[in-house]
Amino acid sequence: MISLGLAISINIFAWNSCGLGILNKRYSIRNRLLNSNVDICFLLETKKDNCCDSFIRNLWNVVTVKWAFIKFVGKSEGIIVMWDSSTFKVNSIEFGGQWISLCGKHINSSFNCMVVGVYAASSVQDRVKLWEDITTLKFAFDLPMVVIGDFNEILHAHERSSGYINHLGSAAFRNFLSDCALIEFKLQGSRLTWFRGGSMSCIDRAFASPEFHLQLPFLSLCRYPRGCLITVNCFFRHQR
Repeated sequence: MISLGLAISINIFAWNSCGLGILNKRYSIRNRLLNSNVDICFLLETKKDNCCDSFIRNLWNVVTVKWAFIKFVGKSEGIIVMWDSSTFKVNSIEFGGQWISLCGKHINSSFNCMVVGVYAASSVQDRVKLWEDITTLKFAFDLPMVVIGDFNEILHAHERSSGYINHLGSAAFRNFLSDCALIEFKLQGSRLTWFRGGSMSCIDRAFASPEFHLQLPFLSLCRYPRGCLITVNCFFRHQR
């Protein structure tokens, strides 16, 4: 056990924005970032084909914030990742159409890790390519990994209000998690994170390597009200 006064934490946010064109939505993101101790933020499904420093500063007006971007093209809906370089030092940025990753070091703890944000495509075939990409990434860098975002897939029928499950897609997802030895964070509160009309499902999730769970024994995953910002709060063991 540790005292919270001695705890070192890393906070990772992911928000499926469904487009960043609405001003009130950008205000909501900015307020959340300014009022929370955020280290890394993934904005998913941005629907943006360009990005610039002024746009990022409008969202997170902190001098030490840096960013990377995947533009909205075809089936790629766009991802923005922002991080506070005073708390997380990035050594490498990798990306594909459905994901972007930061390899680096959490400065206060000297913990080296990889943080991956995903926005999975709607087709099983495209998602299989995503699982393959992240598996390759995992073994290429051999770092403790966190994967967070919109996976657009479920593992069990009870994770969707209709009970429908695509068995091929679910099996591919499960095999990916097994191959990478990823363990799911327990979500506090409701298990359902996606809503459209009367349909609900649990597709916004976070997973991490066993080494990550060992290094960070106090982990929490929270879902905010609709708009679905999810945050991983990770408290490190205190190192004297």
